[in-house]
Amino acid sequence: MTLPRDLTTTTESDLVNLVTAKTSEDTHLDFKRDLPKFDGQGRHELLADVSSFANGTGGDLIYGIDEDGEGNARAVIPQTANPDEEVLRIQDALMNGIETRVPGIQVTTVPVVGGFVLVIRVPQSWAGPHRVKTNHHFFIRENRRKRQLEIPEVRGLFLRSEQQAQRVRDFRTDRLGKLLAGQAPHRLVSGALLIGHFVPTQAALGLVNVDPIPYMRDRSLPVLSMSIPGARVNVDGALVVRNPRPEGTHGYSQLFRNGYFETVQVLAFSDQARAHLGIGKWGYEQQFINLVNALRNEYKHLEIGLEMTCMLSILNANKVELGLGRSRYMLDEHQGYFDREMLLLPDVLLPAETESADALRPVFDLVWQSAGMEGSASYNATGMWAPQE
Repeated sequence: MTLPRDLTTTTESDLVNLVTAKTSEDTHLDFKRDLPKFDGQGRHELLADVSSFANGTGGDLIYGIDEDGEGNARAVIPQTANPDEEVLRIQDALMNGIETRVPGIQVTTVPVVGGFVLVIRVPQSWAGPHRVKTNHHFFIRENRRKRQLEIPEVRGLFLRSEQQAQRVRDFRTDRLGKLLAGQAPHRLVSGALLIGHFVPTQAALGLVNVDPIPYMRDRSLPVLSMSIPGARVNVDGALVVRNPRPEGTHGYSQLFRNGYFETVQVLAFSDQARAHLGIGKWGYEQQFINLVNALRNEYKHLEIGLEMTCMLSILNANKVELGLGRSRYMLDEHQGYFDREMLLLPDVLLPAETESADALRPVFDLVWQSAGMEGSASYNATGMWAPQE
């Protein structure tokens, strides 16, 4: 007996079922009668428990279920604190108490009669291993217990993490190589290519298998500027093409069977003029924000965690300029242009709990900085998304 795959759908009935079935704690499940205290020891235990799941194979920590001394669920114990404050307190402790930060953690409360139960879902991590800052020790979850790792085991986790991260980098390298070789899944018109690759944390761990068939019928996929229903199915997964014509298309998106996502937009240029990477209210930044919103909705439908890594690339970038009014921004001669043919920006983690415009700001800043600017001008002095006309 386990909690729903989509943690946000958990109800009191799901918790009661754990008790009725006398569900046992194991490698993936840990019951706590009471919320963690935030004295020194309580905080340390929280961090050690969470990091042990991340360094292992992931799992759920449930605060508000008593166990019988042998690890079997015995009773739901309603917690009576302020649920929103407890979630924020725990999120803050996890963000600042574990290094490196564990990606993909979900913290939610489930209303029950008399109060609430708090659940922390921890995915197996590919960004670790993770250690607790309070004593700099590494822990792992085994059976019903956590234990401290020995040095050779820590080395093994570093190797596992690097292999998983390498799979994500290899995906991007492979896809860019195919595009450079003219092997896009649909013919493209001539121009520079603006490319977004998105890899959910859950997919990076090899835990996702997407059925593409529903996208032929009643599901839509986003491309940069719109969402398109009626996908084609190919060996990679589901493909949507923007305004296909005999001479080619200006854009497409591919949802891979493993949950990875690729979107491509052609930026047309000629021998006399550079292509424009549009900015402002209707520019590429707004299109990326809309795309991430739609992609998050799709991942939620697929019951995939919403945290993802974003990798933005521009091929033929030396033939592209930011769509700025040069006199308006008083640009130097070199500003607004990219100084290389292939612009491959570093990967950026988009946290699930952060609004898309805020999560994407580091990506947009990198684009502007690559063109000699301080950062994206689409954010105001308080850091809010406020693009210019």
